[in-house]
Amino acid sequence: MAEVLIKNGVVYDPLNGVKGEKKDICIRDGKVVAEVKNPKVIDAEGRVVMPGGVDIHSHIAGGKVNSGRLFRPEDGRKGVEAKTKVCRMQSGYSVPNTFATGYRYARMGYTFVMEAAMPPLAARHTHEELVDIPILDNAALPLLDNNWMTMEYVNSGDMDLLAAYMAWMIKATKGFGVKIVNPGGTEMWGWGKNCSLHDTVPTFDVTPAEIMKGLAEANEKFEMPHSIHVHTNMLGHPGNFEITKETYDLVKDIKPAKDRQVMHTTHTQFHSYGGTNWGDFETKADEIAGYINQNNHATIDIGSIILGDTTTMTADGPMEYSLYQITGRKWTNHDVELETGSGITPFLYSGKSPVNTIQWAIGQELALLVKDPWKVALTTDHPNAGPFIGYPIIISMLMSKKRRDESAEDMQ
Repeated sequence: MAEVLIKNGVVYDPLNGVKGEKKDICIRDGKVVAEVKNPKVIDAEGRVVMPGGVDIHSHIAGGKVNSGRLFRPEDGRKGVEAKTKVCRMQSGYSVPNTFATGYRYARMGYTFVMEAAMPPLAARHTHEELVDIPILDNAALPLLDNNWMTMEYVNSGDMDLLAAYMAWMIKATKGFGVKIVNPGGTEMWGWGKNCSLHDTVPTFDVTPAEIMKGLAEANEKFEMPHSIHVHTNMLGHPGNFEITKETYDLVKDIKPAKDRQVMHTTHTQFHSYGGTNWGDFETKADEIAGYINQNNHATIDIGSIILGDTTTMTADGPMEYSLYQITGRKWTNHDVELETGSGITPFLYSGKSPVNTIQWAIGQELALLVKDPWKVALTTDHPNAGPFIGYPIIISMLMSKKRRDESAEDMQ
């Protein structure tokens, strides 16, 4: 049996009420136990010992990630580190290679990362790439939102058939849960269009609202351990906070099969916008945080902005085209037959841009205004709002008003 004793460390374990106590941690076969007999001893004197970090939403493997690497050789030349005796060669900044992904997350104390969007037809390669990431435990969420079979079953109203299809898809793709991205919108993008919550998707005669509610009901019928993971409609559009709240209301009366929320919504910073255009654009983080505080059926992650250059990539194809129109930088789009699609374009978040500074503030507000820390998770939607290596920056700002004020002063 493999036994380890971590001694003399200052331990933090919020779930078990341990808040900075100097104590020993005994581990046997990967599990914390009361005592060990012949352990390997690690002296953690002067260090913090805490549970490994978990990133529940990141884009680290699969088709669009590899397309992003090929699409931006200028990004790949950044962050190059030569091979050493213990580490393989690393490269990339906003879209790092597999080796850099594992090493950089591990240096920050992370032990698990979720790949947040896996097209079922690309599942085999996604898993091959996940296996190539060192150190990290990982998994992937298959996309079921714009899938033709999903929309057919939702239209039929047969939740048993939809649940059976979901079960087969999870097994076939070795998926971890159900991912939904701009439901209906990616299918509409095949016709050069997008759709909002109650618009009808041509040919299938369903709305995004019906797709999300149907998948939520099937998810609970299937008794999945995890709720649906939702990227709501109209990401990045001024005034979209109303759609975000309406989306939460869709599943308000669905009883969860497990002791958890019914819906988790992703990178919510991008979905917390007020105003009617970029001229009167404003934060509505207080509205979204207020909703989450008052209800238990939904949770969020923040998608906090990291100022600087990055690569945006998402199955929300029409949104990526909108970014391309705004920036004029290079852009690529890729459809996955009968299932989903994606777009990729570089983007610069600037402290000199009024819109970007408000986006930066919204990420902070969401995290600080949600009262229950178990309802909100730290993410940058890597690499969309910025690379994951910026997490220490976000954590420092969330922990210190002084640090937030210093950062705000640089945004003139």
